Amino acid sequence: MDPALLDALPHAVQAALAGQGATPERIAALVDDRPGDVVMLAGSYATGEANPTSDLDILVLMPGPGTRGVPGTTNHPSIFGDSFDGMAGDLMVNIEYVSEEAIALVQQAVRPATGDGPPDLANLQGLELRLIQRVSTGWPLSNADRLDEIKKGIDADLVRASAAALSFVDTMSLLADTTVLGSPARELMCRGAAEALLTSGLNAFGRITYGTKHLLSRSAAAARLPGAPALFAQCDKVLFADRLPQEEALPWLLDLTEELFRAFADERCAPGIQALLEPFRPQWAWSGRAF
Repeated sequence: MDPALLDALPHAVQAALAGQGATPERIAALVDDRPGDVVMLAGSYATGEANPTSDLDILVLMPGPGTRGVPGTTNHPSIFGDSFDGMAGDLMVNIEYVSEEAIALVQQAVRPATGDGPPDLANLQGLELRLIQRVSTGWPLSNADRLDEIKKGIDADLVRASAAALSFVDTMSLLADTTVLGSPARELMCRGAAEALLTSGLNAFGRITYGTKHLLSRSAAAARLPGAPALFAQCDKVLFADRLPQEEALPWLLDLTEELFRAFADERCAPGIQALLEPFRPQWAWSGRAF
């Protein structure tokens, strides 16, 4: 990669990288980009959420499938492409190579079903969500016009709605498990339910969220929204609900899930979440709540 491409990075990012000895030349030497590729800054440095332990994430969108990589970097292949790690000074750099077709496949999965009945709920997992999140929020380093065209084909709100609905389903399933399992499995399911509940709320009200890394910081930001669901302001207690007695934790978490379900109708949410959840509502009769 041409080191001059990194001149497009925000000045704050350039300063942070320089402080770790990650010069443009060292970073560029790790990237195998070619004509027609879109190269972009992705991950926490692109979203402004980087901390001193964060990797630098470079995403390379390829016009078609292909094998890439630079000798001396470590590959972590996936169904979407190759993801390499290498060092630039004291900074770990992750370079991911993904074909544009992969983005289209994720979009195809979340498109509403045709015909009668509620839309299908896409079973999006971490890699799919991460890809759409990175493309949607990334900072272009090359071929910005092509990136704009790619983004026009992405319905990030529909992805957020699917992610919010899927995490809500996970929440209710795990809470049901706490009613039949003994300790310590019960506490483990409770912790998982709490994380899924926050993830659901953040996808509904904020940006695409697929892991635990930013749950606290993003919940704090969401809590500042007027009339936001209570779970954001109480995120510390939510995440440690497994330390509460079961007879206290379960009804309290169900109160929060019921409130969040109603909040999905808020115009600030990704639209269509309640419709995606419609087929699952009969399964939640055990809770005695108005879903």
